Amino acid sequence: MILTDGQIRREIGAGHLVITPFEDRYLEPASYDLRVGKDAATIPQNGDSVRINLEEKRLLVIAPYAPAVIYAMEHIELPLNIAGHFGLKSGLSRRGIHASVGPQVDPGFVGKLSVTLFNLTTTPIALDYGETFLSLEFHQLEENASRGYTGEYQGRETFTSKDIEPVLGHKGGLAQVVKEFTELRDTLERIAALPQRFDDFLGKYERQNERAIEHDAKVMEFNERLLVEMKNLVGHIVGERTHTVVLRAITRQQAKAEILELFKNSNETLFYSDVAERLSLDLELVVELCNELENEGCIGMLKNP
Repeated sequence: MILTDGQIRREIGAGHLVITPFEDRYLEPASYDLRVGKDAATIPQNGDSVRINLEEKRLLVIAPYAPAVIYAMEHIELPLNIAGHFGLKSGLSRRGIHASVGPQVDPGFVGKLSVTLFNLTTTPIALDYGETFLSLEFHQLEENASRGYTGEYQGRETFTSKDIEPVLGHKGGLAQVVKEFTELRDTLERIAALPQRFDDFLGKYERQNERAIEHDAKVMEFNERLLVEMKNLVGHIVGERTHTVVLRAITRQQAKAEILELFKNSNETLFYSDVAERLSLDLELVVELCNELENEGCIGMLKNP
């Protein structure tokens, strides 16, 4: 039988059940809410230690995909005829927190309950000192247990080295996997955008041919260079690199200014790869900046041959 709020009050009043500190506002219809205590441990941030005194820090930040071990604020003492069950409050579950807890709190348990939490989201999650985070139910037994709990957590009020093993052993593996999948997704998105780049490129080429009065040798040379440029684009995005190119580390604005200057001083047709090679810039950056300059009316991407 699960104790109601009135029964919990009576058990506490009779001294059979102990919750210290006890506040009536944390008593639910059939459970009691436990609060975040002062003892916590999680992945160090900004040079902090693994263990954190939340009474001083006031805030626990759990990094993405990281664990945290927290001791509840309340000291619990169960009589031999009451067992407990506790779990994470639903509000935290909805925020993406998972709790690793035992099946029950045995009769005769004395001490503070601890729990290992895992942040299963891509963003940090913060818990305040004193915030309610666990819900503890009390189950009335039909008769007293023959003996009280005598396990390793009996009488424990704070950390042991074993408690923080989930934190010390955390290598950020899941976060690294997510990071690598994100990078793979970005690469696939660039490849998926390749047909549109070709469509845009060929559209510019067709407009240039429409402006050509007659198809002379210059136009034939232009066509040949266009095919080379298309191969360069494909090779850059999906092909293997046959040689090492040392790119310059300059700001985006500086690169844009140099590209504009190159077009102003050139009397020949310039393709993306020409600009990238002459200025030692990344080809994808060159494509982006050239398109910006053309949209701004500063250049024509393919000059009349």
